[in-house]
Amino acid sequence: MPRVRISTTVDAHLLATVRRMLGAPDSRILDRALKALVDQVEEAHELAALAAMPYEDDPDLNWTPAPGADLPYDGDVPADVVDMARCRRGSAR
Repeated sequence: MPRVRISTTVDAHLLATVRRMLGAPDSRILDRALKALVDQVEEAHELAALAAMPYEDDPDLNWTPAPGADLPYDGDVPADVVDMARCRRGSAR
């Protein structure tokens, strides 16, 4: 990743606090702060877009599937399927 040198002034107390908390160089602190700011701005843009055009108002996103036949299965869940789900839940942790 290309790097760029910056020179700026910041809140000295806040910077000292973050340095103590993270024990990281200023470059890493600023990278994390910039990433957090980008995430925050992107979230605000996404929320504004959803407010301007909610899914419910978009005909391509808000549709009802055609009715189909009911699934023919009404028995208990097979033991091997329960075991597989339990195994997958355990590996996800």
